Amino acid sequence: MPSLRTGPASLGSPPVTPGLHEQPTSRRYNADATILLVGFVGAGKKTLGLIASIALRRKLIDYDAFFHSQVNSSPQNFIATYGFARYREVETELSQELLTKHQKGCVIVGLGITASASQKQLLKAFARDHPVIYVRRDEATLRQFIQANPEKFERVLGIGNAFFESCSNFDFFNITQDPSQQNEDQLYAPLKLKEIERVFVTFLHRIFGNPQKQLFSADAFSTTYTYALMLSLSQLDGAHLDLEVLDSGADAIHLTLFPEDFNQGLAARLSWHMTTLRNQTRVPIILDARADQRTDYSVFVEIALRVAPEALTCHLVGATEYAQSIRAAKGHTKLIAVHTQSEPIGLTLSSPDIHIVRRRVKELGFDAIRLTGKLGSPDNAISCAIFRQNLMDSLGIPVIAYNESTSGRASMFLNSTLSPVSIPSNYEGPWLPLRETQEALQAFSLVLKKSFAIVGQNVSQSLSPAMHQAAYTSCGLPHEYKAKSIDGFENIPQMLASASPNNLFRGIAISLPFKTQILSCLEDINPDARDINAVNTVVLEHESQPNGDRRFFWRGYNTDYIGVKDCIHGHLSPANAIRDGSTALIIGAGGMAHAAAYACYQLGVRRMFIYNRTPSNARKLADYYNQWAMSKGDHALHLDVIESIKDPWPSDSRLPTIVVSCIPGQDVDSQLPVEFRISDQWLGSRTGGVFVEVAYGPLKTSLMEQILPLSKTGWIVVDGLKVLVKQGIAQYELFTNRPAPVHVMRRAVEEEATKSGYFHT
Repeated sequence: MPSLRTGPASLGSPPVTPGLHEQPTSRRYNADATILLVGFVGAGKKTLGLIASIALRRKLIDYDAFFHSQVNSSPQNFIATYGFARYREVETELSQELLTKHQKGCVIVGLGITASASQKQLLKAFARDHPVIYVRRDEATLRQFIQANPEKFERVLGIGNAFFESCSNFDFFNITQDPSQQNEDQLYAPLKLKEIERVFVTFLHRIFGNPQKQLFSADAFSTTYTYALMLSLSQLDGAHLDLEVLDSGADAIHLTLFPEDFNQGLAARLSWHMTTLRNQTRVPIILDARADQRTDYSVFVEIALRVAPEALTCHLVGATEYAQSIRAAKGHTKLIAVHTQSEPIGLTLSSPDIHIVRRRVKELGFDAIRLTGKLGSPDNAISCAIFRQNLMDSLGIPVIAYNESTSGRASMFLNSTLSPVSIPSNYEGPWLPLRETQEALQAFSLVLKKSFAIVGQNVSQSLSPAMHQAAYTSCGLPHEYKAKSIDGFENIPQMLASASPNNLFRGIAISLPFKTQILSCLEDINPDARDINAVNTVVLEHESQPNGDRRFFWRGYNTDYIGVKDCIHGHLSPANAIRDGSTALIIGAGGMAHAAAYACYQLGVRRMFIYNRTPSNARKLADYYNQWAMSKGDHALHLDVIESIKDPWPSDSRLPTIVVSCIPGQDVDSQLPVEFRISDQWLGSRTGGVFVEVAYGPLKTSLMEQILPLSKTGWIVVDGLKVLVKQGIAQYELFTNRPAPVHVMRRAVEEEATKSGYFHT
């Protein structure tokens, strides 16, 4: 199991200089503000810079290349010729020119290696209006690039670390494993980079206040009974922790730092753990500090804001100037006011009283408030819930309120926003795991059973029921998910008409061949599904009416495209990163092919070819998207049809690096394998590509048989089970309004596939 035991050794670095004692920068930037990456040689700045430039569509500038373009020499040769003192003079001049001329639309890497005082001042000035990110790396990797004896290495590390911390405003720990350290069983080396790519790009979007939507469930700060997984920094340090449980269905991670955590290595340690958490989960992270007289709270705040957490706690009672400084420097991080009292919440609010709470929350601009009491009992759980609702109505912000004791668990159950839950295998304190907490809500009739089904002509062998049912069980939900094979489409409208607020039926997954026909039965269609012109997920939803009643209606979604898109993006090697001229081949012309074309479009592909055994259907698909793109004002998208597998690949287009097969693996009627291969010439990309097979079953499809041997040329094969899980995650969240327990769903599919003898890569 993955663990954190390979984390950074103590770097011997001093704490980050408390920026809150200085005039804080706001950490809010113009949307096109240039990004600057600094750090030691070997930290991976250039790789992350390339990732950032592609993802954000910015110009990448490497300082060494810029230096060479200006003086016709590399920094190393210049130093050898003219000496270090002269180099520092030129370095300062060129650095100032570089930063002055490229304030917008760029990603700059390579500055600050000499750690000069003049460069420090330049970088600190640049950091007032631009994100300057210190890229950290583990000590073992840095030793490979810094050739020095142990004593000198430690000295270089200490000086450099202090320099980079002082002139940057963000930390990112690059946990990419060196390919030379990987064994054959580990992830294909180029794809290892995809993990850090997702985390780093998400980190950048957070810095700029454009967080990417990673969940289809309710907002963590809503009042829909959301949960925070309680963790401590020491728990993450332990080698025994199974990281998979972190993505187990909670709505947020609440990471607490205790006084003993405030040591010299805290900045690097926290940065490491934040990258690891973001790699393992998709939920917001809340940082909380239990400081005491031994610790400087401002140090924690400065270190915390450097990792751009989604939320940060701040004591409600304390120095007003601290809260104001945090508010000024927090960027796009939410600020949660916290207050703990010795008496139960709801019976009394000892100090400060309720009037002071309202005034301070409004004055200091908190985004939410958390109040915890002690010595609660089941008897006062209702009064605690009433108190929370009244306070929320008064403040107009999310209120978290409960009694933090074993006897006060009932108040936690009734708290509807970010109630604390523990890791399933580790009951710490008064908190229960999510499963037991959800089961307790059932006792209060606050979680009701729902029924879902997958319907289609032949769904008896579908693995979806096992995948969803395992997730429900893991999260303590009483729901059920069944497979229903139907002969004709007329059965689906009958199912939809039978639903009502009083019965259990709440949604259906639409399988072949009804994904387009279902559109006419729906009152509302999600924009993506409307653009795709196909629906595979239908959910019973409601909206409030002016008279106070609720109107129930069926809304259609498409999660197929999400499954295909995520599988393409997660398996497309850096050599095949999507750029102008990238080409995709879609095989098939049904609802899944519609979804695959849309997935490619969302990823940035603007040139696609469709092949289908019935060319007229391929033309309909191509015409649909060509007309759709014109209606959107996108004149770059163009889909063409390849009439025959004997046709040569069109000479005016690059060979495809993305191939998606959307045809069934078995004939619906005879259940015999569908025999189909494409021209080998179409698979001649010199850098290979990614092949996604959406079908799954007991046999390799003929296309998979054809492409698997091409793995040596760079082709990566993604089977239909991976697509099933990816789209199933989104479908689960739409059905339940809860984050999906990803590792549970993935494991359930793998186990069921093995039992059924299904082939998977």
